Amino acid sequence: MTHILHGPTQHSKKGHLVALLDCAQICITAADFIARQSPHHEHLCRECAEICRACAKLCEEHEDPDGKMKATAESCCRCAEGCDKMTGTAVSR
Repeated sequence: MTHILHGPTQHSKKGHLVALLDCAQICITAADFIARQSPHHEHLCRECAEICRACAKLCEEHEDPDGKMKATAESCCRCAEGCDKMTGTAVSR
């Protein structure tokens, strides 16, 4: 988020910041549900994967002269894949 606010390129700050905050919060929440073995972790992980993919798409669409947006998008995609595994919806490669 700091990179969006103070980075070298212009971003659609409001929308991108909201997406990043949503992504970070759902990841924290999903990890907490998994750690506690909550019976609700599966549907929360489905939401987490969806939000992470949306955030990754936003990051991939922005200019990225220093590679930070690509790295963030990759992290979001890895999280989405992990959530898919938790719900049994992972796609074999």
